Amino acid sequence: MFSERLGRLVSRRWSFILFAWLMLCVGIHAVAPRWDDVTHDGDFAYLPDVMTSVRGQRILEDNFPGFFSKSQVALVLARKDGPLSGEDFEVGQKLLAAFPPGKSTDDLVADVWSYDTPVIGKKLLSPVTNEGQAALIVLHLRGEFMAIDNMDLLRRIHATLKETADAPDFPPGLTLGISGSAAIGADMLFAAEESILNTERMTIFLVVVILLIVYRAPGLVVVPLVTIGASTLVAMDLVAMATQLSGVFDWFDFKIFKTTRIFVVVILYGSGTDFCLFLISRYKEELARGLDPPQAVAEAVKHVGSALAASALTTIVGLGMMFFADFGKFSNSGPAIAMCLAVTLVACVTVAPALLRGFGRGVFWPFAAASSASGAGGRVWTANLWERLARGILARPGTILVVSLLVLAPLMRPVRVAWENLFGSVEPNAAWRFAVPVNYDLLHELRADRPSVQGTRLLWRYFPADQTGPLTVLARQEGTNFDSKEGRARIARLTSELFDLVYTDSQGRTVRPIESVRSLTEPLGDTPGSFNPLSEAGRHKLAALSHPKTKAAFVSQAPPRAGQITRFDLVTQYAPFSKESVRLLVAVEEHLLAKAADPASPWHGTEFDMVGTASGLRDLEAVTTSDRFRIQILVVMSVLAVLVFILRRPVICVYLILSVLLGYFVTIGTTELVFGWLAGPAYGGLDWKVPLFLFVILIAVGEDYNIYLATRVFEEQRRLGPLEGLRVAVARTGGIITSCGVIMAGTFAAMISGTLGTMQELGFALSLGVLLDTFVIRTILVPAFLAILARRQPQTVPPEAPARNAP
Repeated sequence: MFSERLGRLVSRRWSFILFAWLMLCVGIHAVAPRWDDVTHDGDFAYLPDVMTSVRGQRILEDNFPGFFSKSQVALVLARKDGPLSGEDFEVGQKLLAAFPPGKSTDDLVADVWSYDTPVIGKKLLSPVTNEGQAALIVLHLRGEFMAIDNMDLLRRIHATLKETADAPDFPPGLTLGISGSAAIGADMLFAAEESILNTERMTIFLVVVILLIVYRAPGLVVVPLVTIGASTLVAMDLVAMATQLSGVFDWFDFKIFKTTRIFVVVILYGSGTDFCLFLISRYKEELARGLDPPQAVAEAVKHVGSALAASALTTIVGLGMMFFADFGKFSNSGPAIAMCLAVTLVACVTVAPALLRGFGRGVFWPFAAASSASGAGGRVWTANLWERLARGILARPGTILVVSLLVLAPLMRPVRVAWENLFGSVEPNAAWRFAVPVNYDLLHELRADRPSVQGTRLLWRYFPADQTGPLTVLARQEGTNFDSKEGRARIARLTSELFDLVYTDSQGRTVRPIESVRSLTEPLGDTPGSFNPLSEAGRHKLAALSHPKTKAAFVSQAPPRAGQITRFDLVTQYAPFSKESVRLLVAVEEHLLAKAADPASPWHGTEFDMVGTASGLRDLEAVTTSDRFRIQILVVMSVLAVLVFILRRPVICVYLILSVLLGYFVTIGTTELVFGWLAGPAYGGLDWKVPLFLFVILIAVGEDYNIYLATRVFEEQRRLGPLEGLRVAVARTGGIITSCGVIMAGTFAAMISGTLGTMQELGFALSLGVLLDTFVIRTILVPAFLAILARRQPQTVPPEAPARNAP
């Protein structure tokens, strides 16, 4: 057996193995790029090219190069006690001078609009109301709203705003704020950085505390920490190096993201500590049998190596299935985490036993190795607890199984929704929505004290919610000249139609949600048809219509499509990242597509594309929903295949899959209840990334513990018979598997310490799911089912007791 040969090698060559790993850590780290230097981020940038928002972005960039940006930063100058003063506008001029277009960090700023910009400037100064007055300075950026490159620019902007507000001559009563998609995206990235730092510190702290509680021996804390620390360093450096191959091979496109690091840390520390615990537990058993440390290390690796590889394989394969996602962040993150876990597995069967061999019995100081020979959690009272539990399950397995399922069922959303529909506690026309609702609103993820959240709320007091990120409609029609008299007439009529569009919102109210439509005939977004050339507004409109930038802003000028594409910018009353903005987009699109399909319409045959935050969100939701369904099926099928290959018991393997699926549904249903209760009426659903990552990790990690239990059960049943073997296996693995589950849950709980809403939801859900798997599924549901099967088998004891091959 490979594990047997590996055990002997590690026992004999332990010093060489430790030296080799030290050289590996130093060598790879010396040549590998820094993780932060090769990370990416963003959501819309990794949508498939076939999505309408991506196609629209290309059209906009190619045909309106001077009026195109992928994201915006809006600086808000607001005065609550009256109109803006001359001193206030002087502050605005200082801010404009600090961020000229094309001269900011890495040339990120494509253009800057302000309250005194020709044509559009009038719309960036709010009217004077009881709330006072505000002005906007809008920086149009070339990068996507969550581009890593934006972070340095946003740091400069925050520093400039603070320096300006702290200056002695800063006007009293003036408030400065920051908003826009890029400001929100940057705050997401800043929150991710904080979450990574907090999670790493909390993970290490929790692992140390739990290990000290479990083992009470400093040496047994050092072994897992050194092993996992070395493997994490090597794994992350290897992944960072792998990203560089994208520039070498055209077919290889591999990226890593900021938030990937959080998953790498918690999964590696959780799984790696579990691997080490099983190894240490078996090492102690072998010492208790009278073996000396070199022999005990070899035997421990021999007996647990295959089981550790098998359990890690389920997680690696499950994460690897994310490669088949269409969304780039999913397809890259899953394989990256899987690669890191593979490195950790190798370290746990080489570095950890080499350290145990080097420390000898001194690793257990100040206790003797035999003081807890049954392994982690193996004290007398806990051993008796697992013994009583095993006997109780074997006495009434059917009753225990049914009662457990009845207790867990109400926590699953499908059961709750079915109950509500059957008993009429919801509206008669309510849909049978069994899936947990998810939220794509970035503001939902950020804390209320974030600058972009505060600035956005400030902006909403004076301007439409969509002012800085309008929905852009692109109309393309071959053989048409939209700059002609007939073309302008068509644009004017469609502008009026869109402005007067009636829409039924999610609350069932009929509203006119579009605040203004900017187009070739209404460049300022004034009310269509309201034109008085003698009024001030009329003079502004005449100036805007005759301005040379107007034509370039709203009709394509570059061949071969000169005059064939026109744009409409729709400013709505809904926040760009909200669900309502996506619903409105769909309504606008349906209206336009109906005109394109109508042979009697002058817009017949026109191709309409939607660009903007709402369009990107709509496509993101479509892609990730499809990915979630596909990956969930692939994960279940692949993990089931691994189980059948390892255990060779198809019926039991199917039940093990069903048991972890039950755990997932109970976990996500409970998570929804908890966070819905915490958020109150403002609750819009869990973050959209939670269901997928929770599913993949829970299914894969849950099967780890099932493999540990099942392999020991089959081993003991071969020695002692079906029922007695099951009793002994449950009693002997209860302490160690529970300790592993608590440590894994602790590492996931460290994610709650972050400031990003997604990580807090995931940290809670993953911790709950692992604890549920540890104390209910693995402890009760799986043994009860195995007991039912065992009762149907002849209760004969095999004549010989083969060597044990499971932890």
